[in-house]
Amino acid sequence: MFRPVSANAEHKVPLVITSHGFLNNKEMQDSTAIELSRRGIAVIAMDFLWHGGSSSPDMPFFPTIMSENNGMIPLVEYASSSLDYVDSTKIGISGHSMGGMITWSTLQYYGQLYLAELEAAKDPSSEEGAVITVSEQAKADALNKVASAFIVSQVEQSTDETFQNIHANVGINVGKYDEGGSGFARGNADLSGDAPESLAAINSVMPENQKINAVEIGKYYGNAADQTLRVVYNPAEIHPWQHFSVASTGYLADFFTKAFQINNPLSSGNQLWLWKEIFNFIGLLGSFLFIVPFAVLLLKLPCFNSLIQPTPAKLPDPKTRKSKFLFWGSWIMSWVISAISYLPISRWSIIAGQNILQPRSLFPQTAMNFILIWAIFNGLVGLLLFWLTTRLSGKNYNEHSESWGIKTNLKELLKTFALAVCIFTGFYALVAFADYFFQTDFRLWVLAIKVFTPNQLLIGLRYMLFFFIFYVAQSIAVNSTTPVEGQKEWRDLLISGTGGVLGILVLIGVQYGTLFSTGVTFWKNQDWLRILVLFPLVFQLFIAAYISRYLFKCTGKIWLGAMVNCMIIVMMGAANTFTF
Repeated sequence: MFRPVSANAEHKVPLVITSHGFLNNKEMQDSTAIELSRRGIAVIAMDFLWHGGSSSPDMPFFPTIMSENNGMIPLVEYASSSLDYVDSTKIGISGHSMGGMITWSTLQYYGQLYLAELEAAKDPSSEEGAVITVSEQAKADALNKVASAFIVSQVEQSTDETFQNIHANVGINVGKYDEGGSGFARGNADLSGDAPESLAAINSVMPENQKINAVEIGKYYGNAADQTLRVVYNPAEIHPWQHFSVASTGYLADFFTKAFQINNPLSSGNQLWLWKEIFNFIGLLGSFLFIVPFAVLLLKLPCFNSLIQPTPAKLPDPKTRKSKFLFWGSWIMSWVISAISYLPISRWSIIAGQNILQPRSLFPQTAMNFILIWAIFNGLVGLLLFWLTTRLSGKNYNEHSESWGIKTNLKELLKTFALAVCIFTGFYALVAFADYFFQTDFRLWVLAIKVFTPNQLLIGLRYMLFFFIFYVAQSIAVNSTTPVEGQKEWRDLLISGTGGVLGILVLIGVQYGTLFSTGVTFWKNQDWLRILVLFPLVFQLFIAAYISRYLFKCTGKIWLGAMVNCMIIVMMGAANTFTF
């Protein structure tokens, strides 16, 4: 909750309840919360049911969204009746993506209550017969508890039928390059001119003889005082950028200051939220930089000191045509296979999930499930490529098997695991410290390190068991095949890090290259969301190569890096997604 310092029972302020999108959490609405509160508007940033710190009820997803609007309606009721510093006549709502969906539904819920009350007031048997009295109008107004709404990245519900059930100021902001634009009325996300979604919004408040044929983007129509204010924004942005955009944050601030008729000296361009994001990002980088020095300190303890081993010698430089072919061929195959396997596996996992990875069972996170199957597949491919290259490289290469750093024993493995748990605990202790004392986490855009609930920890542990296959293969690729004699360390690491993410970058490049050149994505329907969830992996898998290599140099073995990367990266995902 963000409360302006001036807000109290004698000086009531407007309130906006804001909601994130699918697979996200309330911190994704920081820009909204910070900039509105700076302008004298209180903000409640909510976590959906099944997201963030909210519970995961054992109920069907979409029926629950429609009945409770994922918690938004109860929050409106709570704010209007229990917060004495809130002006109950100036409650607004806002949401991004699926949060926009529940914003539409909440608008209609209160609009229908309002319209039903007015309809009842027109009944001949009512207080003044067919004439609506002041008291009847006041009663209807009291039922319509949402005065204004700003909907982001969700426009499919902007229809004539929808607006028949709405009595509130409404702003719409959808990126011109929204990945879901192929599902819009014109087949793309351009909302200018005669786009049906824009016309429905603006013409809903126009008299019949004044309805327009083309909408001017960014122009305000209607009047805030009688709750007929309308505006459509359509900046050149993609779907996930809208909650990290200076332009879109300015549009939202402008809308609510106009809708609530606030005379505020701050212009829409006067924004501070980005500074918070910069420091959050510094914290994120610092937390990853903490891992290796912390491991070095722990290795000095008597209980872990025996894990320190000399760094194995690098492998021979692949000088022959055959050795070069095997080295570069396996490197190229690894990322090509990761690219071409991703979407087929993610589509298949949704179908197969009905039987083997059913949400609400051992694996309750849908997005994690298809990433998991893809990771297992590519981990096994990586191990197979390693085995094939060692077999085909001949005796000379295999004589250097000690350089692989794979050989271990049970006692050493258990001690390595205990060290990895200590590093994991120290890493998340930093996050918990920031959360407890400063109510913040470490993040940048869609990448976040967030405190986890006990339930999310238990879920994460189950996923770690299987993701470990991938991170072992990744650690072998980084430490047992790439470092070769005569090559600089930075070059080895760059090859390893790039190879780990190049397949993902190819998918993202194809998707967004097509989107920016044609206005629609290469992969449509639900595939655009599957591509979207890859963004955090670019950073995570690239940095994982460096962590793996430096921990290898501390212990001479691949295992510590594999365990630490698996624990931390899997937990980042488990704490930042949708949980049935």
